Amino acid sequence: MLIVLAFFASGCSGTGRLNIPDPMPDDQRDIPPPKKRKIYEEEDGFDQQVARQFEQAFDFSRHIRWLTGRPKQAYNVDAFDEVANSSWFTNRNGRRPMTLEEIKRGPNTGDGPAILNGWTVVAAKPGGVTHGFTIEDSRGDRYLLKFDPQGYSELATGAEVVSTKLFYAAGYNTPENYIVEFQPDILTLAENVVIKDKSGKKRIMTRADLDNILSRIARRPDGTVRAMASKILEGKIVGPFRYYKTRKDDPNDIIPHEHRRELRSVSVISAWLNNYDTKANNTLDVYVNESGRRYVKHYLIDFGSTLGSRGNMPMPFWVGYEHTYDPAQVLKNTVGLGLYVPRWEKDREIEFASIGRFDANNFRPDKYKFVTPNMAFENLTDRDGFWAAKIVMSFTEDQLRAAVESGQYTDPEAADYLVETLVARRDITGRYWFDKINPLDRFEIRNSTDGKQEFVCADLAVEFGLEDRGQSTYRFEFRTDGKPQGEPIEVEGTPRIAVPPFGDEVIEVRIRTRRGESRKWSKYVSAFIARDDNPAGLSVIAIERQE
Repeated sequence: MLIVLAFFASGCSGTGRLNIPDPMPDDQRDIPPPKKRKIYEEEDGFDQQVARQFEQAFDFSRHIRWLTGRPKQAYNVDAFDEVANSSWFTNRNGRRPMTLEEIKRGPNTGDGPAILNGWTVVAAKPGGVTHGFTIEDSRGDRYLLKFDPQGYSELATGAEVVSTKLFYAAGYNTPENYIVEFQPDILTLAENVVIKDKSGKKRIMTRADLDNILSRIARRPDGTVRAMASKILEGKIVGPFRYYKTRKDDPNDIIPHEHRRELRSVSVISAWLNNYDTKANNTLDVYVNESGRRYVKHYLIDFGSTLGSRGNMPMPFWVGYEHTYDPAQVLKNTVGLGLYVPRWEKDREIEFASIGRFDANNFRPDKYKFVTPNMAFENLTDRDGFWAAKIVMSFTEDQLRAAVESGQYTDPEAADYLVETLVARRDITGRYWFDKINPLDRFEIRNSTDGKQEFVCADLAVEFGLEDRGQSTYRFEFRTDGKPQGEPIEVEGTPRIAVPPFGDEVIEVRIRTRRGESRKWSKYVSAFIARDDNPAGLSVIAIERQE
């Protein structure tokens, strides 16, 4: 049976037929407020690591689809294999290059908490690995403060702010996060602030509790405290979202989360940024009132465990290479009797305390492992990965430096190292996914100088400096109704070709790419052309990428 399926797969990874999906329904329609829910971390961990894995093990249709090269594609892609703006995602840097100032500002709408007249501590931080509490400033705005561990000043605060700017620029909803510095004497404690003791029992927080928190965080030589201030999101907090199924009390939430491309693609962007802690409790649903409409907006939050930071310490050496509970790795270690030492356990020394353990030496986008398995990530297809890689590659070195500058690192060498590592991991990500999918994009019809019509597209691998234009050849094939029309035409250097005359039928332009004489032709990407009333008389109306 496997032989038959493999044979079937060789001819079924692409259809070459026009397929224009229906537009996604508006998911920002007025709805009643959902109830607030809580997801318990232990329950979620068991669900992801055991229950969902068991469920997928017996999903035979899923296994057949993957074996035949026809995995279930994301439900929310359009005719151009893109994702529309929604309550989950907004096309930003991947669609239009953001300015350096826009990158540096990110989601921030102000300048952080007002220092004047001090801050009032109004709540203790409910959970997580980092110390913190919520303050209210003189304007009445509330912020969650999180701090750096002792001995690693700037580690967690810098990682959280930098990753926030990059996730936001990539297109995700994130909180407003600021770097702040203050003297502890500006803090006063509100009445009836509740805190949990070590046994989990709730009691009223005292000044001694506050001083105890402050005693365990990094400080400057002058006693100044550096913190990350995360502005409390506006709207009604209704709890986290899961990376699978839908939220039943949100009528706008109709696409199973494991089949949303932007959620599948969190895996690619998170691997780039070493954001291994992608559990449900690092997400948040908020019932908002925006532009006169009330709906649920979906956020990614808590980026303190990214880059080289684990929040309360530098990132352990195994992060990205093992799940927290990883039976497969345990079996390998047992069989190997501990004699085999993986490469990732070597060459992982911490060069900068403010950066932690973050490098590109052994980074493999396809092998990256998160804190727990994730159903959305496990449904990632090559087309999803390519889409996400386009976003990762859209960040220029100057943009990455602008994001790093928002982390306000005092050591310029540490900041330079972080930029260099982000660039290196970015390029590794691009090379991997651009090898999986033919990296041609931005298809259009133009009128050439001699009055003829040309079909033109961009080669992203060349554009981003991953491949040499002089070593790139493109093979064009015109088709109607799935049948070739004429002989293929090979073009070197630039993917551009004259459009032959045709009637009212839809024309498929199928393109393959080759780098140098020694490499094979890539998989194809097809662009479908039809007549319309634009100045060129023709338009690209859809594309299809072969996996």
